[in-house]
Amino acid sequence: MISVGARSLVGEPGSQNRTRVASVGRRWLRPRWVEFGLLLLSFAPVLCGVAVLASVWERNLLDQRFWPAYGFVVAFVACHLVLVAAGTRSSQLLLPLVACLAGIGMLLVTRLVPALAPRQLLWIVMGLSIATAVAIGPWETSLLSRFKYSVAAVGIVLVALTLVAGTDPNGSGDRLWLGLDGYVFQPSELLKVLLVVFLAGYLVDKRNELTQSRARIWVLPLPPLPHLLPVGAMWGFCLLLLIVQRDLGSALLFYGVFLTLLYVALGRVWYVIVSIGLFLGGATLCYFLFAHVRLRVEIWLDPWIDPLGRSFQIVQAMYSLGSGGLFGRGFGSGYPLYVPATHTDYPFVALAEEGGLLAAVGLVLIYAVFATHGLSMAMGARQPYRQLLATGLVAIIILQVVVIVGGNLRLIPLTGVTLPFVSYGGSSLLGSFLLIGLLLRMSHEEYEDQARRDSWRFQAEPGVSIKSGGRLTGRTGQDRKSGP
Repeated sequence: MISVGARSLVGEPGSQNRTRVASVGRRWLRPRWVEFGLLLLSFAPVLCGVAVLASVWERNLLDQRFWPAYGFVVAFVACHLVLVAAGTRSSQLLLPLVACLAGIGMLLVTRLVPALAPRQLLWIVMGLSIATAVAIGPWETSLLSRFKYSVAAVGIVLVALTLVAGTDPNGSGDRLWLGLDGYVFQPSELLKVLLVVFLAGYLVDKRNELTQSRARIWVLPLPPLPHLLPVGAMWGFCLLLLIVQRDLGSALLFYGVFLTLLYVALGRVWYVIVSIGLFLGGATLCYFLFAHVRLRVEIWLDPWIDPLGRSFQIVQAMYSLGSGGLFGRGFGSGYPLYVPATHTDYPFVALAEEGGLLAAVGLVLIYAVFATHGLSMAMGARQPYRQLLATGLVAIIILQVVVIVGGNLRLIPLTGVTLPFVSYGGSSLLGSFLLIGLLLRMSHEEYEDQARRDSWRFQAEPGVSIKSGGRLTGRTGQDRKSGP
């Protein structure tokens, strides 16, 4: 513990800098015991699932099919140790939550398509590397706000490349990927993060202009026309995804994130109402003009019109969900592989069949904890840009869950959106881990800013005692007279 008197704080040259460094400076090898303990708990479902699969498949626990699951544990422990070594002050709850979700995903991939488990582990390792680099790198998130238009330009280029040179590795007819030398990447997974970075910066800068009302249409106040352009551009962009690329999932996700940030930044309900009306109007028009949109809606409303053809996946998913019951068939004992593309489109259905309603609700609760923690971080942020950025990043995950789980349960038409951290897929995992890295970075910056404010607040008070780790306590003159 370092005790600093009032004279040394104020009178000595450079003492203020030393005080601030003592209180908020990064210290290497800073323990993160809460994170470590929660990580151990998050590994339990993975290791228990491996033991169950080994029993069902009559395999040894050291069978090579299970090596990716063990590698998953090693990867998250290594990430934790890097954060400890870097002395970061980021949230200690985010990484265990992600480990829990990604562990369920690794277990499902091992169960459904064991040959893809090593590749899933590779994507997880790459994603953790990206998240760690973003979380501990020598930069600040305020840089993203300064370069928001450059970020928007990168997003436009990605969309243009997909429209011009997109590929279809799955044979589904949707050219949503970019390919290079046998490797494919789905730009929409990166685009969702870029969209939040741009919108957060734009809405913070233009908030005053967007809340000014200089004209009216009936009872609706309108801001100056130039500032309405992003609303129109976003509407046109989502319709472009829906019409040209037939990507209903990305259109719903992007527009949902846009509406969330618009409401949080401006607090104007009529903005959201008008934007929803525009989207519904455009979607209705697409239903009558384009056959693929109409087909998607029709098989959602009535999958029995072609149960052995176009609706086969939906029908099999309904059977799978219905057979799970409360406790499920037992891990490794169900028939989720009857549903085509279970590991990408229907992991929630596979979990519900073999784990039952309890497992499905448990997965949703994990996402709920993630949402609660992420939104609490956003509300606690002091800078408006960080507030909007954190809100948008959390909204990406939550809206993805709503869209894909809603599609699995036939509450909305099925889309191509993945279940974050659970579905198989490299692009989705890398984009989601980039998002987590940004949240970790913001939580670290918020802690450092708070510690810095506390250090300057108490620097002029007599008898300030600064403990390692940035916590400050004060001793009054009466205390000093009476001794320690």
